[in-house]
Amino acid sequence: MTLTQWFRSYFFNPLTRAMRSAKQPVPQSMVIFVTQVSTMVLIGLWHGVTAGFVLWGLWHGIGLVIQNRWSDFVRTPEPFQNQPSTRQLILRCAGIFLTFNFVSLGWLFFILPTPVLVWQVALKLFGVV
Repeated sequence: MTLTQWFRSYFFNPLTRAMRSAKQPVPQSMVIFVTQVSTMVLIGLWHGVTAGFVLWGLWHGIGLVIQNRWSDFVRTPEPFQNQPSTRQLILRCAGIFLTFNFVSLGWLFFILPTPVLVWQVALKLFGVV
C-alpha cells in the first residue's frame, strides 16, 4: 500500500464521509478545501515534524484546491469537447505553466531547513532582493 492509498483510505475518505453526512450540512467547497488541505498537511508531517514540512503540505493542499477550481473553469462544455478552441488551448497551457511553477516553488519548503530561508530564496527568485 502506498502512502497516498493509505491516506486516501484511512483519512481522506472517512473525513469526507463524516463531513458530508454531518447533521449540519457542510458546503461541498468547504469539504473539498478541508479534506485536501488537511490530508496534505498530514503527508507533510509524515515526511518530518518541522515547520517546513507543514508549510509544504499546506502549500500543496491549497494548490490542489486551486487546481480543482481551475479545472472546473477551463472544462469544455460537452458538445464542444472534440474541438478545443484557441481559448481552451491557451488556458490548458497556462494551467501547465502555473502548475509547474507552483510545485517547483513548493519544493523550497521541502528542501530548505527554515521558513525564513525559504522566504529569502523566494524573494531572490522573483528579483525582489
